[in-house]
Amino acid sequence: MNIALKLVIYLFILLALVYAGATCFGVSINIIVFVVCAVLSVALVYIFIKLKVVNPINKFVDIADKIVDGDNVEALEDLKIGDISQLQDGFSKIFQSLIESRVAIESYMKTIGEINKELNEKVDSLSALYYASQAMGGSLNIDTLARNFITIFSERIGIEGAGLMLYSDKNDLVSVKDLIGISPELFGKFKFYSDHTILTKVFSDEGYWEPTEQDVNMLVAEFESDELRRIKLVFPMRIKDHFVGLLILTEKKNGEPYVKSDLELFQAIVGLASTSINNAMLFERSEETKNELDHKVFNLMTLQQASKVLSSTLNLEELINISIDMFLETVWANKGILMLASDDSPDLEVKAFKGITIEEVEALKKDPAESWVMTTIEKEKKPIFAQELSRKSYQSYTALNKELPFAVYVPMLKEGELYGMVKVGPKINGEPFSDNDLEFFETLASQAVISFENARLYSLAITDSITKLYVHRYFQFRLEEEVARSRRYNSTITLLMCDIDHFKNVNDTYGHQQGDCILREVSRIIRKNVRNTDIACRYGGEEFAIILPETTQSDSRIVAERIRRDVAKCDFPSIMAGQPPIHCSISIGVAGFPLNADSKDQLIQKADAALYKAKDGGRNQVVLCGIDD
Repeated sequence: MNIALKLVIYLFILLALVYAGATCFGVSINIIVFVVCAVLSVALVYIFIKLKVVNPINKFVDIADKIVDGDNVEALEDLKIGDISQLQDGFSKIFQSLIESRVAIESYMKTIGEINKELNEKVDSLSALYYASQAMGGSLNIDTLARNFITIFSERIGIEGAGLMLYSDKNDLVSVKDLIGISPELFGKFKFYSDHTILTKVFSDEGYWEPTEQDVNMLVAEFESDELRRIKLVFPMRIKDHFVGLLILTEKKNGEPYVKSDLELFQAIVGLASTSINNAMLFERSEETKNELDHKVFNLMTLQQASKVLSSTLNLEELINISIDMFLETVWANKGILMLASDDSPDLEVKAFKGITIEEVEALKKDPAESWVMTTIEKEKKPIFAQELSRKSYQSYTALNKELPFAVYVPMLKEGELYGMVKVGPKINGEPFSDNDLEFFETLASQAVISFENARLYSLAITDSITKLYVHRYFQFRLEEEVARSRRYNSTITLLMCDIDHFKNVNDTYGHQQGDCILREVSRIIRKNVRNTDIACRYGGEEFAIILPETTQSDSRIVAERIRRDVAKCDFPSIMAGQPPIHCSISIGVAGFPLNADSKDQLIQKADAALYKAKDGGRNQVVLCGIDD
């Protein structure tokens, strides 16, 4: 309902109230005349309001709608047309005010848009920081943190490539830890020490480094990688004065340049990540320290056990086998060789080997890399780690261009001189050797040398220098032991007494040096025909005594006959050039315990009596006590 109609209704109501009031007060009014006058009044009022008020207002509303729709020119024309020219000035002012309000609104909306954009950027930054705090705070594994860190830039922020470099104070080296969107060739090529000019530029007042074209060209030339041309920003990672590493970034995925807000966000994330990664590195180092301590405790226990084992015997062959087992088993190595100095030459001889064939051992003598190792250790008397050759200036080795057959070479020193060498192959689990392993090797090598030397001195004390058989004193000691053992376990032992026939004539005819040569050859024949558990001794002069534990007389006859036969068939070389070989024979007497004797001395006496029986019977024969006499 429009305003004019409402006014007409209100007017009718007013006239009705006037008529009613006049009637109440006794005023006589002609109803027909009153109605006609009322209708005419209302009609005139309606027409006036419609023409002068309602129509101009409707026109104004139409013009306002056009202004809102942007039809400003048409609105101005409509404003000048019609019967409302008297309102033109007022409406023109209102129109100008509307236009100015629209411009102000547009400006305000533009400001609102800019504020919204800035707020969105802030929200994105806060979201990235929150994501970074979540990603960098949930682990102490350095590999996981490194991957999460550069993933933030690659996936959340939209950077084409990101990389993390970490500093190691062990070797003073900055090297690549992880990369995304960057060629992996930088893992091997892009590394430098802490005094490099890169760090001088990175630790600038700006808090980051944006390499110039000249800087990039220098990096490419130095590190030989065109991938470095993609680096756009480098951020330092540090906690106060402690250097952690570097963040390297390439271009954005959308190609837009980096702005101030980007740099501020990156620095905030880098600061957060520096703490997390440093904590992870400290944790990793504490774990390494714990593992090193555990390893040292294990090594000390092993060395203690090794000391007990190495001191448990004076048998050099047993000590050698025990030692090579300890060198290999303690570090879980798969092969090894133990070498000792020879008594007859300055060269080292292979005494034991494991995990390698005799053919491979022989082939090593012709290996140039092995020859280089032997020469280098003889000269420097220091261990050689195959994994560390690239760090040292071994120009002579570099010229070989050949890998070493073993992972570790440990010299065994005695009073600063080379006593032997241990060669150890790689670990079964593929792990590299550590400084703790080297320390263990050197300590074990020192203990082994002491044990070897003690065994050697003991061997010299109990071994005849010419025949390399046990001396008479040792024979007496061992025979007494074996007789006691035989009594305890109710077992049998046999004693062979041997004498080279007419040996005095050999000495008188060919000289004592020739006699010594024959003694050495006879002892070799004896060693060849007896077991490891048998005890062969030089009883004195040209006489030999052989203790055969757990052996009956019938079995001992077989051994004695083999020795007699081999001696008789042997062509003993003459020490004089051009002379024919010399032939000798041997007589052997055999006696058993407890079959022929009930004591050590009686056993020697019985065997000696059987020997003289053999000599009296024509020599070059075997006589068994109680059977052949």
